[in-house]
Amino acid sequence: MSQQLKPDYAFSPSLLDAYQRMVDTKVEDFFYQDETGAWHLNWNETEETLHFSEEEVDALLKQEFIDKVNKVPTPPSEAASKGTAFNEIVDCLILNRKPSNPDIVIKTIRSGQDLFDARPKPAPLLVNGQEMVNAVATQELQQKCFEEFAKIGTKFIYAAIDGFEFYFDMQFCLEAAEYFKGSIAQYYTKANLQTSKGVVEIHGYIDYLRHMKLFDAKTTKRYNWGDFQKKWQRYAYPFTLIESGMMNEVNSFEFTIYVLSGGSSRSPLITGKQYKEVYTYDHEQARKMLTQQCERVIEFLEENRELITNEKVFGNGISDNRQD
Repeated sequence: MSQQLKPDYAFSPSLLDAYQRMVDTKVEDFFYQDETGAWHLNWNETEETLHFSEEEVDALLKQEFIDKVNKVPTPPSEAASKGTAFNEIVDCLILNRKPSNPDIVIKTIRSGQDLFDARPKPAPLLVNGQEMVNAVATQELQQKCFEEFAKIGTKFIYAAIDGFEFYFDMQFCLEAAEYFKGSIAQYYTKANLQTSKGVVEIHGYIDYLRHMKLFDAKTTKRYNWGDFQKKWQRYAYPFTLIESGMMNEVNSFEFTIYVLSGGSSRSPLITGKQYKEVYTYDHEQARKMLTQQCERVIEFLEENRELITNEKVFGNGISDNRQD
């Protein structure tokens, strides 16, 4: 087994994905944010013009990847936070536990009072140098919670993370948890890969593992079959399980995709529809694919080493890499 070799580099599948995005994204397909935070496609169909030139897009993509390598914090997005909340809810239902993430609040809401108790309270007032409860704002929040629950009319799951609040349909969450029932959830795995440019430690968390099949849960607003074909989890995680000796065989890898809807004032409960992308796993093919991708990433990192501040990608201080 390759675990005995000291790694020269350490990559996660998400890092390999970020590199893939950098090299695959076409100038016309690039998305950018304006000063208000709204996203726009680089190609303006109406005017048939590009907002950023090809050279500018290349520079932006390069910086985006370097920021990913260096773990530069990015502002939380509602879509990503919603996906994180949903995954944590499913894990809690499967394992019958409270949230493992201290930054997330998850509560079952059966009444307006439950909703009021779960939601963050208004900031206190400062009176003569002392903090006092903002009674008016608190009363308004309580009334709003009772009105919202009356409108919804059924129990649901409340989640709060990164300053966002979400109301998830209870039945939708229960069905998702039932689908993954019997799985090992959030299993950390790592293994070494020998390449011509050095030994790479590949590491990360598998969403769900059951028998000889791996699952990665994805949430999205829209979906076309094959959207996740180029995601590196389907090669990396089975490879690490076999190379580390944790498993002798992996049959397949499934991206379980949930297209989410709802969450608006008209339809407050978030629900979704499930889709699947299932890929047969071939260990030697995975080794070849991972080797080629890791060597490409290594070439980029070495060419831009002066820009890299995260020494862990170069194998320094990776005794426990549980951070992906």
